[in-house]
Amino acid sequence: MSKANQDSIGVIGAGAWGTALSCLLVEKNPFVQLWAFEEQTVKDINGNRENNVFLPGIQIPETVQPFLEIKKVVQDCKILVVVTPVQKTRFLIQKLKTVLTPEHRFVLAGKGIEISSSCLLSEMFEEELGTSENVAILSGPTFALEVAQKKPTAAVVASSNAKLVKQVQDLMHSPRFRLYRSNDVKGVQLAGAVKNVLAIAAGIAEGMQLGLNARAALICRGLAEMTRLGVKMGGQPETFSGMAGLGDLILTGTGSLSRNHELGVRISQGISPEDLFKNQLTVTEGAATSISLQKLSRDHQMEMPICEAVYQILHQGLAPRDALIQLLERQIPESEMRDWNQISSPT
Repeated sequence: MSKANQDSIGVIGAGAWGTALSCLLVEKNPFVQLWAFEEQTVKDINGNRENNVFLPGIQIPETVQPFLEIKKVVQDCKILVVVTPVQKTRFLIQKLKTVLTPEHRFVLAGKGIEISSSCLLSEMFEEELGTSENVAILSGPTFALEVAQKKPTAAVVASSNAKLVKQVQDLMHSPRFRLYRSNDVKGVQLAGAVKNVLAIAAGIAEGMQLGLNARAALICRGLAEMTRLGVKMGGQPETFSGMAGLGDLILTGTGSLSRNHELGVRISQGISPEDLFKNQLTVTEGAATSISLQKLSRDHQMEMPICEAVYQILHQGLAPRDALIQLLERQIPESEMRDWNQISSPT
């Protein structure tokens, strides 16, 4: 094996986020191998050092090497940053089982919940590979374009393996990309998944011109929904007020670069979800996650009215204005505060 391969990090998925992470990783690491599903993406990067479809305008360093053959990347690189759509990740793991080894380490950078199983990404890896000790989660308020432009960003890496967390931090942390540590693997993943659904709601509210008061209330109550479910499922309350929770929710609930937010805006303009999903080049994870959350909220007997409204709008044909009426006509609220210990205790 060549020295280049010994030192390489593999990034699985050459969308906007995978490309941005490749550019970030190569600042501190000599070689990054980037697997792309699309042949044209490999040609564009090799030809003009740019990902014209998913991250136009960003020059990709020569030391980021694009590949179409995923097994070559996996065989060459013991650290793999996985940035594939959540709903396709299990199939990918199954496809790669023959070339994966106990020495491989995974940094999972997707945000979502598998529809068929209600599994988080780490749970998929544990089911398919028999362990989650070699898995870390990367999450937080991170628009790909701004990371690629080297604008100041903060994120969080979570794992049950403290040594792996430190290794990932060493690989990625820089003066313009501050990476905090966490051991709350489940909470960090749930926060990243739920915020995508809430960002769709925020986009709908913005498109309906409900105002800044409504947006603030939606973010606040959305955070309460996220925290209730997260704590019930074993997450730590502090996680949801940190980078992975509140930080990411503020970003995607207010930022125009959010695909989930933009989906909500366009739905509020009268475009049907079905039309928006047709021929979609990029994945809007919140649409699929809303299905998973609808099941999880029922399984755990947790009220999530905002996420429920998004589910009904996307998948049951509920009009946004009717969803607003449903939310406003709910019973008079009681205490805003919650005893998280009580929520997380066995019923």
